[in-house]
Amino acid sequence: MSTSRRVLIAVFTLLLAFSASAAKRRAVRSPSAPVVNPGGCHTFGFVEAGTEATYVTHTPDADVHFTITWISDTATETHTTQKVSTPQGNADVETFLYGHTVGNLRSLDAIDLTTTITVPILGKVVTEVEIDFVPGLVSGPAAGWCVGNTWDVPPVQETITVRSISGTTVNTVTTVASQGVVLAVGLPITVPAGTFNTVQYKGVLVGSANNDVQPAITWVSMEHNIVVRQDTLDAAGNVTTTTLLTNL
Repeated sequence: MSTSRRVLIAVFTLLLAFSASAAKRRAVRSPSAPVVNPGGCHTFGFVEAGTEATYVTHTPDADVHFTITWISDTATETHTTQKVSTPQGNADVETFLYGHTVGNLRSLDAIDLTTTITVPILGKVVTEVEIDFVPGLVSGPAAGWCVGNTWDVPPVQETITVRSISGTTVNTVTTVASQGVVLAVGLPITVPAGTFNTVQYKGVLVGSANNDVQPAITWVSMEHNIVVRQDTLDAAGNVTTTTLLTNL
């Protein structure tokens, strides 16, 4: 998988976490992990407009650095901008996520990304990516993230449309069915940006090449509703990449 593809997946994953989050597989919770809420549940608010979070993703090939700024966040739409830096170059990305809520589950309907990079001779090159899910991709509870709770993520049709200077390509696949699970509520974790009380869950990433299932464990700040750490895993459960919040 190319570094640029990894960058997009990293951005997708962090943005999808909340307002949306795909999740999967076995629950393993430390019995000594403190629980902030007596009932072991938490309901997230929305990310405050103007919140700026900087991350580093460690991969076997290279480190990817990026900063996400939340422009707005509601139950149906999240608007962010990102500045991404890789050894191959820099990019500016504007992202819109659209979704809806049915019962106590939130679903993701579409992701729209506009990526701008500066290329020698050509100058600024813009690539637009539209990802549509039909029906909406179940992304987690709208309220009440409780320890041990699970939710099913049925397969959906995912259509990826890419518009660039090379032309337009359209690829349609069927996503892999999965199940979300909350591992812990009130779990403290320390990252370069500080120590945060988090909701921890296990899930799969959306947008992997060839529709491969890529499990991930994610920690989300209960106060800020943003990802503070995410580990992606291989089929054997080994960590392949780690994304850490470095500044907030």
